[in-house]
Amino acid sequence: MPCKPLLYAALLLAPLACGAQSAPKPASDWTGYAGFGGVSFSKYTGGKASEVFPAPLLMFEYKETYYADLMRAGVRLWSSADKKLAFGLVAEPRNSIEMGPNLEWETPLVSLSLAWFNGVSRDSRGSSLRLSAYRQLINTSRWDVGVYATVEQESAKVVNYYFGVPASEATATRAAYAPGLATHWGLGLQGAWKFSDRYALMMGLQDTRLGAAAANSPIVETRHTPVVYFGLGWTL
Repeated sequence: MPCKPLLYAALLLAPLACGAQSAPKPASDWTGYAGFGGVSFSKYTGGKASEVFPAPLLMFEYKETYYADLMRAGVRLWSSADKKLAFGLVAEPRNSIEMGPNLEWETPLVSLSLAWFNGVSRDSRGSSLRLSAYRQLINTSRWDVGVYATVEQESAKVVNYYFGVPASEATATRAAYAPGLATHWGLGLQGAWKFSDRYALMMGLQDTRLGAAAANSPIVETRHTPVVYFGLGWTL
């Protein structure tokens, strides 16, 4: 699990956002927000202490093909004629960059996403499978609010990489620990208050509940990992 997911994702995507602001483009090609604010998160996944960092806040699409969604960036390689189905690639920064194929399905109730990740740098040499569901609650000229839920299964190699304690690092107060695969659950809320035609206040919060194999690690203090962000954005 990522220690600083929003910050790393924002820093990774910042050059793309800057290009979006400066390059000539049809207004209809871009939708969403690009801004800057503060992000609060745990110092490490499973730790009780938190910290706040300034960071870009990016949530936009370009021609319904390239997109950034705070914690991920992606490209749609194929879409159905009605845009209800799409297949592409997504990337997310954790301790290393993780990338993989992603399937999207727009249903009458929620927007679904199923992604399979592998570490590009092969640090953990494992994989994870994540299912996400997003529901738009409010979409007016002033408010843009939605909720989402995620369930992610990480392989034993990934969980052991982030939460395991090798025998060589065990102490009298920290036993060796080799976890198996874990399933994590998450809930979140994200929104924007468009107080003018050009500017918006961006805000959001999420909480991830670690699966038992990760939560039972001797290096984990709490199984809940909250993230909160707030900042000023430009409507695209």
